[in-house]
Amino acid sequence: MCLWIVKSNFIPGQENSIEMVLIDEKGSKIHATVRRHLIHMFKGVLIEGEAYTLSTFSVVEAYGLCRPTRHPCRLFFHSTTLLERVECPLIKKNGLSLMDIGKINSHTCDSNYLVDLIGVMSGISSLNEFTKNGERVKMIVIELSDPRGDCHVVLFGGIVDYLIQMMRTLQGGLPVVVVQFAKIRFFRGRVLLQNIQDVTKLWLNPAVEDAVLYGRRLNKMRGGPTTHVPLIGPGRKPSLGDEFLHLYPKKTIADLKFTLEDGPFIVSAVIDGLVEGEDWWFPSCRCSKRLIPNAGFYYCRSCSKHVFHVVPRFCVKVHVTDGIEDAMFVLSDDAMCYLIRTKCSVLVSSYKGMNRVNPPDVLKQLEGLKLLFKVVTVSSLNPIYKGCFKVARVCVDAGIIKSFSNGGIYHTPEQLVYKSGIAEIDEPFILGNQHIEHGDIFMKRSLNAAFENAAWQEDQSYHKRSGDY
Repeated sequence: MCLWIVKSNFIPGQENSIEMVLIDEKGSKIHATVRRHLIHMFKGVLIEGEAYTLSTFSVVEAYGLCRPTRHPCRLFFHSTTLLERVECPLIKKNGLSLMDIGKINSHTCDSNYLVDLIGVMSGISSLNEFTKNGERVKMIVIELSDPRGDCHVVLFGGIVDYLIQMMRTLQGGLPVVVVQFAKIRFFRGRVLLQNIQDVTKLWLNPAVEDAVLYGRRLNKMRGGPTTHVPLIGPGRKPSLGDEFLHLYPKKTIADLKFTLEDGPFIVSAVIDGLVEGEDWWFPSCRCSKRLIPNAGFYYCRSCSKHVFHVVPRFCVKVHVTDGIEDAMFVLSDDAMCYLIRTKCSVLVSSYKGMNRVNPPDVLKQLEGLKLLFKVVTVSSLNPIYKGCFKVARVCVDAGIIKSFSNGGIYHTPEQLVYKSGIAEIDEPFILGNQHIEHGDIFMKRSLNAAFENAAWQEDQSYHKRSGDY
C-alpha cells in the first residue's frame, strides 16, 4: 500500500533501502524492508498498489524513529525471497488507521509511530521557503479540525506543490483532508504533525468511504461558495533583497563591537581566512542539537537520550574585515551549505580519517569572498560564540551587495516592518477575493457548531431508524 526508497545522507545518489507497508485482506499492516545489496533484485519488481504472495523472508522486532505501522514485527527480504503477483480484490489498498485530533493532542513528546488523520481544513498559511543543506525547501502549514479540536500539519518539500495543485481544483467550501503516515512532533509546547519525505500521503476530498461520510456530515457548512480557507500564521518570508537592504540596521564591524542592542544586523565584509585550530563541524542529533560525548557515546540533551545516528553539521569560524576593523564570525550549517553548495555530511565522508580541526580545501577557497552577513547579537549566547559573532544568513548576490554599498542610510526594525499584503501573496485559490485573517470571517465556533449539529442530526437519524425496526 506504500513504497518508498531511502537515500543516503552521506553519499549523493546512493540508495540505502526500499521500504514498504504491506496490508493483507484482514486489514493488518506490517513494515517490510529490502536492504541496499538487494535493491537491484527487487527494484521495478515491487509496485505500489499491486498484490503479491510472499515467502522466505526474515521476521525481526520492529524498530526505528518513524514506524509506519504499530505491528510489533518487521520483515526483511532475502536473495531467496519469492514473489508472485496476484489479484486480490478483498484487500483495501488505502488501509487507513485514523486517529482523532484529541488523541494526537494528548501527546507530550515526539512519537515514533506515524499516524493517519482526517479533518476539515480550517486554516492554511502562506507559502514560505527556507534553506536546508544549501537547497531551497518549500513549507506550508495547514490546520485540520474535527469534533475533538484542531491540529497544525507542517508540510515540507514536494508535497507542498501537490497541495497547491489540488487547492486550485477546489470549487469553494472547506475541503476534507486525509493525511496518512504523518509524524507527531512536540515543538515549543504544542503538538504538530509533520510529513515524512516520500512517505506521507495527502488527499483533498478523496473518494474514500471515511472521507465521503465526513463530508456529508458537514455538507451544509462546507457548501457555501463564499467560504474560503482562512489564512493563518505570519505572512510570507521576505525576499533576500528585503532582508538584507530594508529590514535590519546596517552596521560596520566597529559599530557591531560596541553595540549594546540585541538583534539582527547587516554587515558588509570580506572573509580574510579561516580561524586556525578551530573545529569546522560538529556532531548533531536528528533534532539539529549539538551532541556531547558521554561514556563513549554521544548524548543529546534536547532528546534526553544517547544517539547512535550522528549528523555532521558545519560550524566554521572565519576572520572578516571591512577594510577598517576585523572580527571573527561563526558561519552556521545553513550559511555554509548556501555558500559551497555541499552538505557537511558529504565533505566529512569524502575526507575519511580527517579530524575536525583540519578543514578541506573547499572551505579555504572562501578567503577573499565579499559577502553581506546577517549577524545576530544576543547577550546570552552559547559559549562557543564567545568573542565571535553568530551569522544567521549570508548573501552573495552582486546586485544586492552593490545596492547595500550605495545606500548609505540606516534602517531599523521598528521603522520598517515587513508585512505581507494581498499583492504579495500569489495563492488566490486560498484567499478568494479578499485577505482573510485567521478568525476574521470564519470563526472557530462556527465549525464547532457545525460538528455538534451534524452529530445531533446523526444521532436523531439513528434513533429514528431504530424505531422503524
